[in-house]
Formats: sequence, C-alpha cells, structure tokens
Amino acid sequence: MMDWLEEIALRDHVGIGDILGAEKIEALKTDPRLGRADRLKQIKEQLRRLRYPRLAAAEEEIRKRVQSLKLHPQIRLTVPPGLEGGRLQVEFSATSATELRALAGKLCETVASPSVAEIFGLLSGRPADENPE
Repeated sequence: MMDWLEEIALRDHVGIGDILGAEKIEALKTDPRLGRADRLKQIKEQLRRLRYPRLAAAEEEIRKRVQSLKLHPQIRLTVPPGLEGGRLQVEFSATSATELRALAGKLCETVASPSVAEIFGLLSGRPADENPE
C-alpha cells in the first residue's frame, strides 16, 4: 500500500496525507459498519483504484456489461483480479442433465449479446466505445 501511496502522490503532485484524507478514504476509515480487516481491505481497494484508474474503469465497465446480461442466477461470468490473462470465466451449476441443457442453452443465447463482445474487447484492452468485433 505504501508503494501505491507514493506512486499516486508523485503522479498527482499531492501529499500522502492528502490521499489518505480524501473523502472516500476518510469515509471508509470511519465507517462503523466495517470491522478492522474489512476497513483495511476497502481502503486498499480504493487505493488500488486511485493507483490504476484505467484498470478500475475497465473492471467497472465489465461489471456493468455482465450485469446488463441479466444472467440466470445459476450462471456466473467473472474475470480474474486485475483482468489477469484477459479471460472471461464461466461457471454454472445444475442438478440434472435437463437443467444443464437448459442452462447451456441460456448461455448460448447470452453469447450472442453485443455486451459479450464488448466485454472481450475490454479484456483485450480496447476502450469501451470501440467496436470490439
């Protein structure tokens, strides 16, 4: 975290105290709903977003597009932390062969969505407004 703080301070020409005193981080530091470990985790995540704003923006765009797919609750699309490897992970679970066929069919329908192509475009580093196909 200290490395990130120093890098942010150098890039943005601000002091480390200014970064730690920012409104979002200050709110996390004083949030009574968070335990010590959760508070530290949330602050670290906020610092990561400040340190890597393009990565954070790409992750947010991907999250929005996955959400827009309105997937069946038993189908999950995720990306590795930091978009490592540029891969989309697909996970689904079924209790029978019939249910598995139905879920696979829904997944096939989902793959045809333009949002899926946009997700892969973001994973490959293309801006969200560029046509990924």
